[in-house]
Amino acid sequence: MARTDYIGLRIARWRDIAGMTQQQLADAVGVTKAYISQIENGRRPVEKRSLLGAFATALGVGVGDLTGQPEQPRNGDDMAIYSAVPGIRGALDDDPDDPADPGEVARRVDEAMRARMACDYPTLAKLLPGVLTGTRQLANAGNEQGLPLFVRSAICAALAIKPFGHLDLAARLAERAERAASLLGQPVEQAAAQFMLSQTALSAATAGARRRSLTVASEAAQRLGDDGDDNALTWYGLLHLQAALAAASLARDADVTMHLGEADAAAARVQSDPWRMEFTPANCGVWRVGASVENGEPEKAPEYARRIDRSTLKTANRLVRLHIDTGRGHYAAGDLAAAVRQFLAADEVSPMELRTRPSVRELVGQMVRDARRRGSAELQDLAIRCGVDPLSPDPS
Repeated sequence: MARTDYIGLRIARWRDIAGMTQQQLADAVGVTKAYISQIENGRRPVEKRSLLGAFATALGVGVGDLTGQPEQPRNGDDMAIYSAVPGIRGALDDDPDDPADPGEVARRVDEAMRARMACDYPTLAKLLPGVLTGTRQLANAGNEQGLPLFVRSAICAALAIKPFGHLDLAARLAERAERAASLLGQPVEQAAAQFMLSQTALSAATAGARRRSLTVASEAAQRLGDDGDDNALTWYGLLHLQAALAAASLARDADVTMHLGEADAAAARVQSDPWRMEFTPANCGVWRVGASVENGEPEKAPEYARRIDRSTLKTANRLVRLHIDTGRGHYAAGDLAAAVRQFLAADEVSPMELRTRPSVRELVGQMVRDARRRGSAELQDLAIRCGVDPLSPDPS
């Protein structure tokens, strides 16, 4: 990604195609013409979900059209998920053969869930098409483990591919998980499917989708209740965390506080991790950092991050998310050196997680464009790791 490849430039291109002036786009989004000019000229980044959604709605395009996702792979690790996507689609469409051994299918589903939380994408990519096929085989054969295992595998697959920009397939997996959960009729699986539906709605980023995300998560948590076992408590709490993030994107501060409080209370009672989602007090803290980035007070993210005992975070997935959102908070607070350090720390945990986040690439590109000459050695290093060319000409 060169310094001349950023969201603002894509906005300008789509605006030209749509035949809109900067003033017309500004009126549609609710900002000034000067603000549009700064974004299109690479003087301001676009990384908040709400602003992305507003631009996508005004221009009549998808969020992926503005972020440039899904991207072409740049190395073998990137290729893993990219290559798995056709297999995942096929696993949902093809007629499955005779069912495999239920115990072996269950083992591979659990292995896939572990691999996702470990950010082990090569292993995950090899497993996902097979576990989706295997769980469908069991379900079609009437095996009692088929439907619940399919719900788990579909949610795992959706969570894995969504950050890479395969939003349509993630939404389809969420819908198939909801259908299977409805047939199963078990509250926990139904709650898990609703969580995924809320996640995919929030990824669409438009105002209507964000409101739907909040409604889906809130109502599902209310239906499930907080008086079940660790399975139920996990999804009760995760639904509240998802609702908090959706509420933050809508600037509903009171709702954010309430949902985070419910999640904290549930996490304090959970003793095990049956769904490999790491629903713990520390992970609730990670979500709190993410919510602060979304709700108009991102400068508080580093403060919230300092309250988390990082030694209690058990998986790479959660640790890298903490580093990324803390870095976004440091950027908003004007501490660019600290932002660079956090993003580099995220890269040490999982390079793929860092590279696949449009918000990170947008901020790194902005820091490179704003830097005099070539910026610090750390910024140059970060830019290269993120696929941003630190030496390409400034768009101005």
